[in-house]
Parts: sequence; C-alpha cells; structure tokens
Amino acid sequence: MTIQHRTVDIEAASKLWKEDLSASQIAKRFGVSRNVIVGIAFRNRAFFPSKPRACNCRPHESKRALRKDKTAMRDRKPGTIIIPPHKYDLERLPFAKRLLELKPGECSWPINDGSPFLFCAAKTAGKYCQHHQSRAIGVHRITKREK
Repeated sequence: MTIQHRTVDIEAASKLWKEDLSASQIAKRFGVSRNVIVGIAFRNRAFFPSKPRACNCRPHESKRALRKDKTAMRDRKPGTIIIPPHKYDLERLPFAKRLLELKPGECSWPINDGSPFLFCAAKTAGKYCQHHQSRAIGVHRITKREK
C-alpha cells in the first residue's frame, strides 16, 4: 500500500499519527520513506498535531551549576593572560575616556575590567602611550617564551 497525496490517505496517516505511532512506523505501513510522512505532516498540520516532546535524555545538561562569583561569569579563553591593574592605570583613571570618545593620537589601552570600559587616553604618536607600549611588548615577549 503506497501513500498518495489524497485526503483519504492523509487522514489514514493522521489517524496512525494520533495513535502515537512514529513517522517511521507509519512509513513502513504505507511502504514509503519516513521523509514522505514527515513532509505530509508538515504540509497538513491541521491533521497532524504536534506531539509532546520526551523528557530530556541528558539530565546532566539540564541542571547546570550556578556561578557563585560575578567575575566567573566573564568568559575567558584558556591561556589568556590577565594583566593586573598597574599604579599608572589607577592614576590615569580620572582622565579615562570611553572608546567612542577617543580621538586619534590618544592611547587606547583599556584600564578597567568592567562596564563601561575605559581607556587611557594619554597623548601618543601610535596606538598606545609610552608606558602601555612597554607593557604590551613585555606581555608579547612572555607569550612568545611560553609557546
């Protein structure tokens, strides 16, 4: 018995669907592929009501551990070097600017780790001021040695 896209066949498949048979089981009865039944069910949703989903098969994923610390919520890549705040950064904090407020010739080194992010904004000829340029080169050298 092959299924035709006639109302009679669609209603017969719908009856089996409502009896809680799977699309594969219905397809075997009609001698067609599962995809044919799924396609018919998709195009005729009035005849094929959605089935309730089974419970979560992966219980370990449904219960995730709550984070205790707000700092732990920041996602960092493994191996990321966290540069601690420097005395110079704390001195520059009153003069700091947001990224959109920075102008060309101002240091774009982030000096805090929160919202809103603030940047050094000291006068410079390049991307960073002299102090932050030396720190950037120092960090780069450390990562080169570790690799």
